[in-house]
Amino acid sequence: MTAPSYPPERVPAGGWRRYAHVLGVCWRAAVAEQLEYRADLFAKTLMSAFWLGWAALGVSIYFRFTGTIAGWSYGEMLVVVGLFFTLNGIRQAFFEPNLQRMGDYIRRGTLDYILTQPVDAQILVSLRHVGLHNLVDPALGLVLVGVGLGVTERAPTPVDLLAFALLLLSAIVLLYALIVGLMALSVLLVGADELDTVSFSLVELARFPVQAYRQPLQTLLVVVPVALLTTAPAQALLGRLDPLWLLASPLIAVAALALATLGWRGSLRRYTGASA
Repeated sequence: MTAPSYPPERVPAGGWRRYAHVLGVCWRAAVAEQLEYRADLFAKTLMSAFWLGWAALGVSIYFRFTGTIAGWSYGEMLVVVGLFFTLNGIRQAFFEPNLQRMGDYIRRGTLDYILTQPVDAQILVSLRHVGLHNLVDPALGLVLVGVGLGVTERAPTPVDLLAFALLLLSAIVLLYALIVGLMALSVLLVGADELDTVSFSLVELARFPVQAYRQPLQTLLVVVPVALLTTAPAQALLGRLDPLWLLASPLIAVAALALATLGWRGSLRRYTGASA
């Protein structure tokens, strides 16, 4: 399937409004297509709820014979698992559908066509498609976060919520930077498949707090930095965040996105087209 063409008179001129309009057109088309299979959408939504409940039940097994694991109580662990489902749902809804299509774009010449469009190619290839059935996952994940906070009997302060919002946004930007970097790698490797498993594996490592892993893996997960995906946002909600993370997380996310964008542009300079 080729990328849609946008008549100049219908696209707002420049700035964020232009890209909001383009993505709005793409997302409406993607949602309309998926709504044609409503039974499948309903079944996948039920499966999302099932896996969330299964994950919460699995965590409870670890706490049958202990009160804490690596300094994290049952309720606190539920907060981390809920954030894992939130971020993984965002990855599956907005990033994975686009990364999975990248190989076909390169092999079939669709990328050549996208590069001729009057919009930034990175935006179009990385955010054009959306997985409708995965949009429920972030909401369910946040519900589990609320359940975890209820178990801990701790209400976050307004400052905690602001810190959490900043760290969660940084985590999403960091995850997007990973996707863009993998897309650049796909161009260099001429449409390598299964690169989405790399993003899944990274997020999967964030299912539990980094403190639950042994050294030297724990240090590695802080450096990568997997700790910014779920552990740091959870600590912000729980009022136990090191202020250093509050300063470092946005900087790391922006730096990662800048590097990924440079990598993407560098890969396009080496791209010779599908017919080469």
